[in-house]
Amino acid sequence: MQGKELKTLAAAMIAVALLAGCSSNKSNEEASSGGPSPSSSASAASGDAPQANELSWKKDTSPFKFTQYFYGNWGSAYIWKDQYAMKLATEKTGVTVDRKLATGSDDDYLNTMIASGDLPDSIMLDWNNPAVTKLIKNGMVYSMDELIDKYAPEFKSMLDPDMVKYHSIDGKLWYLPNEYETQDRLTSGVPIVPVRPWFIRSDIYKAIGSPKIETTDDLMNALKAAKAKFPDISPVGLEFFDVSKNGFGGSLSMDYLIDSFSPHLLEERVKDDQQIVEYPMRNKGFIDAFRYLNQLYRNGLFDPQLLIYKQEQYEEKLYGAKYAVASQYMNNMYTTYNPKIESTIGKDQTYTVLDGLKANGQDPRYPASRLMGWQGFFITKQAKDPGRIIRFAEYAWSDEGQMDMRYGKEGETYDMVDGLPKYKPDILQTALKDHATFDAKYGFQDSTLLWRAGKLWDDAAARDLKESQPEQYDASQLLSKYDYDSYSLGMENLTPDGSTPEAVINEKVIDLWNKTIPKLVLSKSDDEFNNVYNNFIKQMDQVGAEKVEKVMYQLHLNDLQKKGLK
Repeated sequence: MQGKELKTLAAAMIAVALLAGCSSNKSNEEASSGGPSPSSSASAASGDAPQANELSWKKDTSPFKFTQYFYGNWGSAYIWKDQYAMKLATEKTGVTVDRKLATGSDDDYLNTMIASGDLPDSIMLDWNNPAVTKLIKNGMVYSMDELIDKYAPEFKSMLDPDMVKYHSIDGKLWYLPNEYETQDRLTSGVPIVPVRPWFIRSDIYKAIGSPKIETTDDLMNALKAAKAKFPDISPVGLEFFDVSKNGFGGSLSMDYLIDSFSPHLLEERVKDDQQIVEYPMRNKGFIDAFRYLNQLYRNGLFDPQLLIYKQEQYEEKLYGAKYAVASQYMNNMYTTYNPKIESTIGKDQTYTVLDGLKANGQDPRYPASRLMGWQGFFITKQAKDPGRIIRFAEYAWSDEGQMDMRYGKEGETYDMVDGLPKYKPDILQTALKDHATFDAKYGFQDSTLLWRAGKLWDDAAARDLKESQPEQYDASQLLSKYDYDSYSLGMENLTPDGSTPEAVINEKVIDLWNKTIPKLVLSKSDDEFNNVYNNFIKQMDQVGAEKVEKVMYQLHLNDLQKKGLK
């Protein structure tokens, strides 16, 4: 899986479990699962951990501020202001995080910082971003090992050995992965839906006779019927298209189709006999998903403006229920869009999830790996006090820090109910009915950005979702039956090193594919579609795609080796 595709999977899995921490509409994460109860000294990840009163962060709680760049200019909810969780972290540790977002392009902003050497104290950056290699090779970041050994030796026993092994580079751990999942998370807690599902507007579905929608043909027929009865409503809505941001699917909404038309895509990309991992654009089923989108367009069911819409434009129409069928993360639809639609337009126009679609007689399959983490927490050589920062990270990683970030203070913002944390009723209702206010007031899940796996908040998440959002829980259960564990396929990190010639070729392929998608979708005939596609493959080969595919194969083998599978 390409780096951007891994990020997309991380985003899907994060968004799905946020209700018990309760979810925020951040277009990305699922708050990592839990750990033992706050009173337990055992770490969720690694057996015997030190008692909380022995942790190094408690040695100095004087006022201290450090800067942090967050890679993701959409992440305004993560900025520290006066939210409850942020104030609680500062109250306990003395630390304030001055978190900054890019102005304009994240990649341009990051690359300019690296080129100038003018770095903040810390960085939250996708661990498989090509810029990570630059940071490490140019000696711009500390290894976690050296800082932990020197300033927070107790921290080491809290880290999952498998996580450390997988994420180490040249024998050193250079970052702490935010959102590290364990194996049991795939079958416990909130049901995982690692794609953006497609939803149908409830009143429109009823008006067209509530037909079964089990196959891609069924969906096509339903959309035609919707257009006939509701000519002023856009039949289908997909999120913005940008290959560099969303992976080779182009739009995050496309995974729903791709995993129907090519349910074995990941396995099929690996060609051991040729020692390559193919680009997905060579896969027939992958291209058939775009062929289907082209058929929607040719039937007047897909608005070509969606190919150039900004995310804000798409969301504006979704808030107005202007699509018959729309795509969105499960959690965001049920905690953000549907509540807003219900309060401003009416409950009858809220959206109901579609089941997985069969294409060509095959059931869909949604890859849900033991998530290797979303972003990495890096400490730069520009940090004025790296020891204080690693000690703050120790606090964030601890059971106490996890509970503070997710729930706040027992008796004040949550109670323990049957051994599990649960928000006070008014806070839970705010999270369910007005998530923007919930974010702005409490900042739960937003403060330290060092979520980790464990049982306590997983179990709480499942209970709270089932009780408070039974419709979302049932929808998640409906689609999670198509999940499979892709961990053993070794497709987590296939992006060529940013300093290599293959990385340059890969960027050319990304650019070519980005320009090709609109031409495919807007083709006026099958022949035109085929010609556009064949020309793309020819151009892709001319710029050296096979060289990248050979490197991706080696990265695939490296991934298997890191996991102890080869």
